[in-house]
Amino acid sequence: MRPPASLALGLAVGAAVALFALAQSPAHAAGPDGVFAVEDAGRMPCPAFLDAKAKKGPALSRAIGFVEGYVSAANRYEPNTFDLAPWHTPQIYALILEQHCKKQPTDNLGMAAQRMVAAFQPLRLATPSKLVEVGDGKHKAVLYEAILKRSQSALARRGLYRGEATGKFDPATEAAFAAFQRSASLDPTGVPDPATLWKLLNP
Repeated sequence: MRPPASLALGLAVGAAVALFALAQSPAHAAGPDGVFAVEDAGRMPCPAFLDAKAKKGPALSRAIGFVEGYVSAANRYEPNTFDLAPWHTPQIYALILEQHCKKQPTDNLGMAAQRMVAAFQPLRLATPSKLVEVGDGKHKAVLYEAILKRSQSALARRGLYRGEATGKFDPATEAAFAAFQRSASLDPTGVPDPATLWKLLNP
């Protein structure tokens, strides 16, 4: 029996949390002494975030909105960056933050987001890429063509895909994704959902 989708996604972000925990270097400082202001939800302590996630109320929405805004701003200011988080969803942000806050309870969301930006550097897209929709009515995803190419290369390295890395979602690519999902204890839909991309593409 396969694990529930929420558990599979939680397991899939394990590698991301490991990267996240290693990204301890500070972001670019704004003031001469390296101190900068963090606004609104960014001041939320990790224990308060964990409480908000458990209650699934407005405070959780504000927290995730802050992180999405922080990452969007980093897209503008980080060098050689178009999108730091090219397949991430609010659910993934929430799971990464939850696991981080359990390990680093003295952090606030501003500090956590700062570390997240550093951790995402190896995953980023440096240049714009076309968005493509893949899958069918039951299982589908929207992702960058460049990420689909990156996935095809990763699947080929595992011996699951034999074609060119074209960025096109053809039957061979779908079958390769399904084979990878089976090997990773994920639902073998053949569609590259965020959990699949985490397990496939994290360095």
